[in-house]
Formats: sequence, C-alpha cells, structure tokens
Amino acid sequence: MMDTSTCNLCGRHCEVRRNCPNPKGGFCGAVDQATVGLSQAVIHHGEEPPLSGKPPGGSGAIFFTRCNLACVFCQNSDISQTPGAGQEVTVDTLVALMFELKRMGAYNINLVSPTQYAFQLAQAIYRAKNMGLDLPVVYNTGGYDSDDAIDLMDGLVDVYLPDAKLGNQGGKYPEEYDSRSQDFLGVPDYPEKNMKAIERMLRQVGHLTLDDKGLATRGLLVRHLVLPDNLARTDRVLAWIHDKLGPDTYLALMAQYFPRNKVELGYSQSFANYPGLGRPLSVREYDEAVDRALALGLFHTYIQDLSAATYYLPDFSKPGIFS
Repeated sequence: MMDTSTCNLCGRHCEVRRNCPNPKGGFCGAVDQATVGLSQAVIHHGEEPPLSGKPPGGSGAIFFTRCNLACVFCQNSDISQTPGAGQEVTVDTLVALMFELKRMGAYNINLVSPTQYAFQLAQAIYRAKNMGLDLPVVYNTGGYDSDDAIDLMDGLVDVYLPDAKLGNQGGKYPEEYDSRSQDFLGVPDYPEKNMKAIERMLRQVGHLTLDDKGLATRGLLVRHLVLPDNLARTDRVLAWIHDKLGPDTYLALMAQYFPRNKVELGYSQSFANYPGLGRPLSVREYDEAVDRALALGLFHTYIQDLSAATYYLPDFSKPGIFS
C-alpha cells in the first residue's frame, strides 16, 4: 500500500510531509492535501485533434499551479513558476468544475500539470465518476512522474498525455546526471525517469484509441517539443519511441518553441551555454524532425505549422488564455 504521509509523486522524491498540522512543501511548494492550486478552467480548442475535436466543443482544460519542473523556456511560467499564482480550491470544487466543463461542451477533462496534486486528483476523479461523469480524463503532464503518481491514476485516468522533453545522452554517459537536463529543466535525470514513466503509462492504458468522431477515449499520446539545434535530442526521442513504445504510438511533434521565461529574459545559464535557445525553430529543423519520424514508421504523428510558435503563446491574464 502506498505511503501518503510523505510526498514522492514526482522524480524528485522530496519525501516532504503534506498532511500534518504544519506541513512542509517540497520543490513545487504544494502543501495541503485537501486543496490544489488552480489557475483557470476553460474549453480549450488548441490541443491535439483527438482532444480538442471540432467546435463548439473542446478539451475541458484545468490548469494547475506549482509545477514540479523548472523549464527555462516554459510557456506557462506565469502560473507554473510564479509563487502565489492561482487560487486554492477543494476536491469538492474540482468535482463541481468537471461537471461544469461537461455542461459547457467539453469532450474530456484535461488535467494540465497534475503531478504535484495526484493525491487530490485521484479523490476528485473517483468521486466524479461515481457521480456519473462519463468523459475521458486526460493526465496532461510534463512527464517527470513517479511510479506512485502513475499507480494512483490506474483505473481513473483514461488518456495519458506526457511530454518527452529531452532524449538521453547515450550509453557513454551516466544517466543519473545530465547537464542539459539540469540546465533546461531543473532536474539532473529527466530522460531516465521520463522514459520509465511513459513506459509505465503505456502498460496501463495501451495505445491511443479513438471513437467514430476521432476523439480520444483511452490510451497514450506523447508530446515532444522540437528545439533549435536538436537541443532536445529529438533523434534520440524518436528512436526510443519507435524501439520501446512501438510504431503504433501516437505522437504530437510540436513546432511551437519560442524563447520565453528565463530564456526570453536572457539571464539563465542555459542561454549562455546553449545560444540556440535564444531563437525560434526554423522550418528546416522542424521538417527534418518530421522526416525522421516518418522514416521510423511513426505514422500516427500530429504535426504543426510553425505559426504555432506565436499562436499558442498563452496569456493567463485573459479568460480565453490563447485569445
């Protein structure tokens, strides 16, 4: 049985106590196990086609605060890395919000950056489904999840939507420390723990399945953001997907990289070490990534136009976020 007295929900394994009279927060700062940090809940039309579908419906996205990663180019840093962002809400409020999103026309319940709140979300999903919620639940994560978090979601989450942000270094380097992982994402071992987590998700839900309207009902959809100068080691990510997850894997190959957060401000160590981060992705670089995916036989790959780099920049001060 899982020990919920200490937090091991992400790859950091902070083991902080979050359910005592004077709780202590770990890296992410999430503390109270009775509430979660909520930013916004909207009908989102900008997710992958199996999630957003066709208007007027869309993905019922619930954005959470206090991310467990520290990506220097994060597009959601206004809420994910800003102390005090959002508001605290209870599990009961989350349940009510899920039903409100359904009433608004959501095709699914899309939990964005959920890892640090897996305890509360497991309760909320369980209650909502017992109350008749019949929409697929999407676990939309940065991909630095522990076995504990994924096991908590077993039987509750229908669709896993993890990032695969960075490929591994290769066999000659110890995988427990990757300087690029540390500089870009704020953790030293992202590739190793990310691959383990995604493989566990696949064993739990299988490959993505769609209904007769092309909407996701169950399974795995992996996201990978292509970076300039192959800084995300896209070639290694794609090879791993093919070799370990299989060619039936659904992949969103994202072109929307744009210098944001610390990179945009130009003061992160990553900007000095990897100047390619200071510019948008080129057409040639993205086309090469698409060609590589297709050459590997990853034919369930969603591609983007490079205009996505500016179109999908979120503004969390607006009700519509992307409007």
